[in-house]
Amino acid sequence: MDDAQELEDRAEPEGSLAWAGVQTAGRGRHPGRVWQGAPGDSLTFTVYWSASRFRVPGFAASLTVGLGLCLWLEALGAAPGRVRLKWPNDVYLDDRKLSGILVRQRWSATGPGRIHAGIGVNLAAPASAGLRTPAASLAEAGLNLTPEQALSSLLPSLAQALGHPSPRQACEARLWRLGEEMELSTPSDDRPRRGVVRGLDEGGGLVWDTASGREVVSSGE
Repeated sequence: MDDAQELEDRAEPEGSLAWAGVQTAGRGRHPGRVWQGAPGDSLTFTVYWSASRFRVPGFAASLTVGLGLCLWLEALGAAPGRVRLKWPNDVYLDDRKLSGILVRQRWSATGPGRIHAGIGVNLAAPASAGLRTPAASLAEAGLNLTPEQALSSLLPSLAQALGHPSPRQACEARLWRLGEEMELSTPSDDRPRRGVVRGLDEGGGLVWDTASGREVVSSGE
């Protein structure tokens, strides 16, 4: 994401992106977690937009970007039931992780500034060693794209998601484990908890039913 920040600092227009042909030091949401990709095996890039480009600015940007990925995969021919948003920032294909998203917002003196979205997509099956979550790839789904092809076809779907009038409903319809039990770790818990996923609130928080009752979670994995 550092390269994209340099682009913004040089006053490049919104929508500019930094694309990594080879990913060796990509960052995850938590310290110590990295994204790595061999040449041609993945699409990894960071793009930034003005916060005003999001039609529903109060909704979680990571989910809006994830919606764009879902729309893209569906346009490529993946059945909607195979493509799911794993709250809060992953896209699953057939219950395995296909894409990860890292969103950061930069603030200006006048308020919200640019929103940077780091996106990684598995084009080919990654090495399984060291993976915390089973991985999927486009190639396994019969979609053989080069990084250039993937990027050029994905960008219109991201723009579509940013302008979506009802991102909450669109994301909720694609929510992984909706109506089912899942395990979740939150910053306030010392161990993972289980609950039944019920949907999303207006800001993109996860609504679920636990042994303690219905709750809304704003951060977790």
